[in-house]
Amino acid sequence: MKAFHSGREAKEFLISKIVAEAQHENAPLSEIERKMLYFTESGWTLPDIMKVSEDFDREYDQDKYEQKIARLITKAEKRIRKGSRDDYDRWWAATRFLQREDHYITVMIRLAGLRPRGDQLRLFVTGVAIVMFIFAWTFIGIRYNIPVPSRGNLGIVVWAVSAGLFVAYMLLRLILGRTRADDLTSKVLGKLVRIYQRVSGTA
Repeated sequence: MKAFHSGREAKEFLISKIVAEAQHENAPLSEIERKMLYFTESGWTLPDIMKVSEDFDREYDQDKYEQKIARLITKAEKRIRKGSRDDYDRWWAATRFLQREDHYITVMIRLAGLRPRGDQLRLFVTGVAIVMFIFAWTFIGIRYNIPVPSRGNLGIVVWAVSAGLFVAYMLLRLILGRTRADDLTSKVLGKLVRIYQRVSGTA
């Protein structure tokens, strides 16, 4: 894999992929939209970037633009992931290179929430391991009549359970997205409340 030796090289590589994805979607970027991908307040950029920025502020909604570019980045990354390994490695090499500097394009990359191949699997395995440990600990305590933890170490148990639930929730957000994860969490919590009410006789 050819390494990137400057922010300009890394930026031009990523922008070429984003522009190509927009064309593939039959929604090519305007000149201002394309040039804004080069925006930075430090380092190399286009010679007319300040005028481009002024035109952008006057003609475009920044939030909508960032969401649009983030969607294109997500789709471009998926397309590259299915293609050559060299392009995929260069994509992440360019992303990491730019994250060391101050570039506007990195805002959209972070907004896209991408992770390199294998990161999601490692997060999933770690989260599942933590949750399984907590459930196993609880089951063994009930099965073998292990006394409830004393006040001194009860906080550790509460912290461990809370951490496991938090990891499980974050994994759901990573895999399903924030909206679907929140909906699923609300449904599960609602069912748990109803079950508790039936068991306790308060329903």
